[in-house]
Amino acid sequence: MNGSVAIILAVAALATSILSAILGMGGGIMLLAVMLCFMSHGESIPTHAAVQIASNGTRVLAFLENVDRSAFARFLIGVVPGAAIGMALLWSLGEPDQSEPYLKTMIGAFILAAIFLPKPKAGAAASSSWWDFPIMGLAAGTAALTVGAVGPLIGPLFARRGFEKNRLIATKAVCQLATHILKIPAFIWLRDLDLTRLGPLALVMIVMVIPGTLIGKRFLQGISEKGFRMAYRVALTTAGLKVLIFDGIMNWPVWG
Repeated sequence: MNGSVAIILAVAALATSILSAILGMGGGIMLLAVMLCFMSHGESIPTHAAVQIASNGTRVLAFLENVDRSAFARFLIGVVPGAAIGMALLWSLGEPDQSEPYLKTMIGAFILAAIFLPKPKAGAAASSSWWDFPIMGLAAGTAALTVGAVGPLIGPLFARRGFEKNRLIATKAVCQLATHILKIPAFIWLRDLDLTRLGPLALVMIVMVIPGTLIGKRFLQGISEKGFRMAYRVALTTAGLKVLIFDGIMNWPVWG
């Protein structure tokens, strides 16, 4: 990987970690979309996981007193068997060269769906159910190894539960942290992950996300969410279309 790409990814890691700290969402999937423009699925998902471990871990520490420990414990009940299902799905797709276009098509479609599907109204809390978080954990664990970023998948449940902003950011971060931790051993086993080659890039990006999270928290109350959400939608739509069409559909074997 050349130096200019590494610089782009490092800047993307800084910018998206600021975004996540301010909005509580969006940064992880945006960073993954940028990474997929330059890297394969088998390289992007575990490298993204390493970076997001640092990003979400820093966010958890910054908002530790706001974590809903009961919700997180219930999430863990589902995420481990979900990860086992995700590993089985990834294995069934075959060799990376064969599955790459289909996985990127899936991720591109997921990114666009996350932007344009109707969102629950703010403050509209759903009736409480003990099984909400185990079911969410199962879905997130399954999706983590294929589409990679699970924030848009689990975000609506937090919105429906009416979590106030700091509680939402903290609890969502610790739930996502659990899914990212599971990805790295899975890819070492299933995709023969080369840590010596991808490790330095991941380290550089990790160095960038830590100050990004702290900057985002500092300016959390003073930045317009409306402006950030608009920029987020535009940038993510562009990246999602690129991954879906140019990296995914146009590389299907049927066109060969």
